[in-house]
Amino acid sequence: MSSLNSGAGLARLTGCILTLVAFVTAGVSALIFVTLPAAPTSDDLIAAAAVAGVTVVLFAVGVPLFVVGARRLARQRRVLRTGTPCLATVTAAHNVTNAENDDPVARITLAVPVPGGTATAVVRQVVPQRLRRIVGPGTVLPVRVDPADPTFAVIDWEHAQQRHSIADDVAAHVAVDIAAGLLF
Repeated sequence: MSSLNSGAGLARLTGCILTLVAFVTAGVSALIFVTLPAAPTSDDLIAAAAVAGVTVVLFAVGVPLFVVGARRLARQRRVLRTGTPCLATVTAAHNVTNAENDDPVARITLAVPVPGGTATAVVRQVVPQRLRRIVGPGTVLPVRVDPADPTFAVIDWEHAQQRHSIADDVAAHVAVDIAAGLLF
């Protein structure tokens, strides 16, 4: 499962669903027009116009949402592949849940180092279950940043898991060494 920005995925999914529903309503609209009697009543025409209007609205909303979501997801994938790697500090994290059965989506604000200071990037991504407990203010995470726009970042969860795994190993060894030193 991809942990890329769920906002892009949600927009793409919503757009896809709305477009699909628009196709269904277009079919219903066509069926209504085909089954209209030779001399339709004003109620028949109003019903057909209402279904046609709903179809147009669904297409008008669904297609742009799908395009926006697909473009944002493509940009995230491109930045994750070719963006500038760096370490960013979490300044805020919202909606991180500890539920075991869902994929928590977090809105994470990052301080991204740039020449001459820091830039603020806000990402919405699924937080891998193993890393839920560490995502909070002060956490340093590996990110990939769009070189043209340092406020657009994607958290590199694969490298974050590797970093966290190494930190857990070091902490475990230090704890064992301290315990052994106290016992002997």
